[in-house]
Amino acid sequence: MAASADNSAATAAAAGPAGSTLPAELKAQFDEQIKLTAIRIPKQNTSQYMKLLSKHLFNKPRLRNVMEDPSDPDLRLLLLEETLVEADLDSRQIEGAASAKTVAELVQADGLQVTTAHVDVDYSYWPAHVVLRRLLPEGLEVPSSFESVGHIAHLNLRTELLPYKHLIGKVILDKNPRLKSVVNKLASIENEFRVFPMELVAGQEGTETELRQHGARFRLDFRKVYWNSRLEGEHQRLVQLFRPGEAVLDAMAGIGPFAIPAARKGCLVYANDLNPASFEYLCTNIRINRLAGKVLPFNADGRDFMRQAAAGRLDVAGAAAVVPASAEGGKGRRGKQQQQPGQQQQRSQQQPAAAAAAAAPAQSPGAEQGAADAGPQQGPASGSCSGVFHHIVMNLPAAAVEFLDALRGSFCPELWQGQPLPLVHVYTFCKGEQELAGVRQRVEASLGGTLDVEPRQHVVRDVAPGKIMLCITFRLPPSIAFAEANKRQKLEQ
Repeated sequence: MAASADNSAATAAAAGPAGSTLPAELKAQFDEQIKLTAIRIPKQNTSQYMKLLSKHLFNKPRLRNVMEDPSDPDLRLLLLEETLVEADLDSRQIEGAASAKTVAELVQADGLQVTTAHVDVDYSYWPAHVVLRRLLPEGLEVPSSFESVGHIAHLNLRTELLPYKHLIGKVILDKNPRLKSVVNKLASIENEFRVFPMELVAGQEGTETELRQHGARFRLDFRKVYWNSRLEGEHQRLVQLFRPGEAVLDAMAGIGPFAIPAARKGCLVYANDLNPASFEYLCTNIRINRLAGKVLPFNADGRDFMRQAAAGRLDVAGAAAVVPASAEGGKGRRGKQQQQPGQQQQRSQQQPAAAAAAAAPAQSPGAEQGAADAGPQQGPASGSCSGVFHHIVMNLPAAAVEFLDALRGSFCPELWQGQPLPLVHVYTFCKGEQELAGVRQRVEASLGGTLDVEPRQHVVRDVAPGKIMLCITFRLPPSIAFAEANKRQKLEQ
């Protein structure tokens, strides 16, 4: 039964900002007795019937699914799952019984009896949505989901739920023991670093956390960097397109959700992010995943980074020096040998030989299925500069398409001679069918030229009603990549 409007304010006050769990007086409201369908069985055959009916039993943590029969000490009551009533037993299949295929047939064949039983339950039994439905005022929509980031639960509460934010946070912590903190988003992302203001509504202070995706470790401070756990499937999908030995240019890399898995797969990754905090955690994640020399970190403007890479002028010696191999596997929270963003250029000449080796990836077996063959990978343009690359990843959906102008005329003809130009994977948002139909025109307008073939469009996820996130993939045309060189050649003629 939902909390009345009269006591909802008292309920919210009782939940208070202090502590990480609901107070005892609120939990006591959930002490109840529930009625379950049960099967009366001989005591000596309890194990046999529990095995046969295991899929249909009342299987809940800390609660038993067999109890004594109060009418006969030689019998036991086998409790069935909450949703089952006697009429449903004809449709419930069982395996391993010689004389029956359904629960109802087993009951009849063995001369058993269907009855009911009453079980005492408390607050720990009820799932979060049931608890909140009872405690929140009638008519309010119960939060149905949240994002988990390591030990942090991330909420985006509607305005009408804000008076009950501490209550909601504490219920989430109670029902998810591995979580330690609950934060609520206060405003949308409106800055170049893709971070948003948040407040702690329950649990421990501190937003630095660690999580795993596809076998890789990621450390981050959720308050300082961008992270979206809902993109885990997209990270995996895109990395699957990369081949071992290919080089990947990750222009808006964040803390490395594409870069780290790609390097673990055998790619060389040039990873860049403008946010100093993201750069710091990118370096940390390179170190704790033992990928020094396989992910080369940069802290630069995305346009400048792509232009320098296209021209073969990335300072890979300086990038390799930021996370030297000797720093891998350190136990410190940041790693004492890791440098701050402003120190990257100071050590750019310290390890030229190591950097040159790191920047020369193996021969590529080709681009992903359906794309043109990628051909062999060329090594660095010089002992301390970058070489060619097979993929460009631009994961900044709000603005990445606008950054495509950095690719026009930026490619060095001598460096790229005889080499396939990279596949570009650019993320964007679209609202409505009209914007979706105009994606190619937006891409071409930013590139300042026409694509040779229709770009591939992959719908990543629904962001909001009528708004989707897309990944647009296309091969960069020579007419765009070498636009300035072509212009100069025409003028000379």
